[in-house]
Amino acid sequence: MNSALSGLRAVVTGAGRGIGRATAITLAAQGADVAVVDIDLRSGIDIPGEADDLTTDAIKAMGARTIGLQADLTNESSASEILSAVGKAWGGFDILINIAGGAVTPYEGSRASEISSADVRKAIDVNLMSAIYMCQASVPYLRESSNASIVNTTSLSAESILPGGAYAGYALSKAALAHYTRYLAADLGHLGIRVNAVSPGYTMTGRIQANSAETGFAEKAASSVLGRLGQPTDIARSVAFLASADSSYITGQILSVDGMTTLT
Repeated sequence: MNSALSGLRAVVTGAGRGIGRATAITLAAQGADVAVVDIDLRSGIDIPGEADDLTTDAIKAMGARTIGLQADLTNESSASEILSAVGKAWGGFDILINIAGGAVTPYEGSRASEISSADVRKAIDVNLMSAIYMCQASVPYLRESSNASIVNTTSLSAESILPGGAYAGYALSKAALAHYTRYLAADLGHLGIRVNAVSPGYTMTGRIQANSAETGFAEKAASSVLGRLGQPTDIARSVAFLASADSSYITGQILSVDGMTTLT
C-alpha cells in the first residue's frame, strides 16, 4: 500500500460509483481512511460497466478503514450531519473531495436556448450547491488539521463548449463551482486549508457508457491528443495528488485532466 496519504482521513462524496468510487479506492490505496458518501451507496451495482460490490467493501478488502454514509447533499442540513458523523467516528478529518453530481438532467432539451428553468435549478443544486454546503460545513474540522485540503470537481465543459451548446445547465453549474473554488482558496489560505479542483474531460464511467448512444460521448476518443478517453482512475490519481503533501504549495487551481481534449 502506497503511504502518500498515510494517517490522513478523507471524505469522498459521490463515491458509490464512477469517478467517486475510483477516487475513494485510490486514496485508500495510498494510506488514507475514507468515508464513502453517496445518495445511494449501491448506486453503481446495477449499471453495466460499474463494479458489483460496495465501495466500502472494496476498501475493507484492502485492509483500510472506511465508513459508508448515505445522504442527499442537495439538502443543506445533510452536509453538517454527514461531517458530524465522520467527526464522531474518527475525531475529525483532513481531506474533503467533492465528486457528487453530474449531468443529471436529460440530454434532450439541454441546449442553451431551450433548457428549462427547472433543469437549470436542478443542475445548480446538484453540482454547485451540494459542494458549497460540504465545503462550508467542513471548515471547522479542516482548520484543526495540519494537512487540510479540499478538492472539487468541475468539468471541461466549464471552460469550453459542448457541441451545439448541449448540457448548458451542467456546464454553467460547473463553471460557477470552478470560480467558487478559487474564491474559497483565497478565503481559507490563512487557515492552511488548500482548495483546488480537477476538471475532467470525457471520462468513461459506467453511466457515461450507458448513455453514449444518446450523447455520442463514447465516440470522442479522437478529440483527445492522446487518442483515448479518460478512465475514472485517471481522475482519481490527480485528485490524490492534489490531496497529498506533494501539492503542498498548490491552491486555487483548476487542474485539467482531459488528455488535451477539444469539445468542438
